[in-house]
Amino acid sequence: MAEPLFYSERLADPGATLTLTGDEARHAVASRRLQVGETLWLFDGRGGLARATLLHITARGHALDLRIEERRAEPPPKPAIHLACALPKGDRQGTLLDMATQLGITEFTPLACERSVVRPGANSAERWWRICLEACKQSRRPYLPILHAPATPQEIVVQEASRTNTVWIAHPSAAAVTVSCAVEQNASADVTILVGPEGGFTEGEVERTTGAGAQPIALGSAILRIETAAVALVAAFSLATRSRTP
Repeated sequence: MAEPLFYSERLADPGATLTLTGDEARHAVASRRLQVGETLWLFDGRGGLARATLLHITARGHALDLRIEERRAEPPPKPAIHLACALPKGDRQGTLLDMATQLGITEFTPLACERSVVRPGANSAERWWRICLEACKQSRRPYLPILHAPATPQEIVVQEASRTNTVWIAHPSAAAVTVSCAVEQNASADVTILVGPEGGFTEGEVERTTGAGAQPIALGSAILRIETAAVALVAAFSLATRSRTP
């Protein structure tokens, strides 16, 4: 699938026509310089993919008329990875979500911790969705991560218990297992990863989450930035587990 990839909330069946508008149409014409007769791919963020031929460029490049040639659905990624993470400052939020989406997170929850410094703003969800969208297009992943409202670590653990997700909390302690052992122990099960703020989780948060079933995981002796720890853990579970798939 070497042709460029664009987002369309709605896909059509083969033989039908579809009009692509807005930012995606402008990007196709202005940045990718697509011409009539060329082929492109569409994805709906829910696993749907469609190959289309560009028929007409209208409204000065703000709308593209497409004919759908092929349509298929990709299975959900396995394992499903829910990243529940305290927010870093400024542009580091974008770096975190961009990299984690490329690596295949399926859900993201901003974690509200006792030592959290950064809280989501009024426009954060919209901006995060756009970052995730561009990361999906870059990595050609047909599933957009589900973005949740903020939650506390304990709320996440209780919620995930009903879904049988294995929950890992990034916290160095005598009881913590190494990343390699955690990946081996987890096999291909769905996981939830908790990453705290720069000051770390409080002892109370750790006690409450581990008491509810979370397991501590260690990333070594270095003190990492939020986004570094989060991306390292997502990569470990995503790449190591999927590399075993036949």
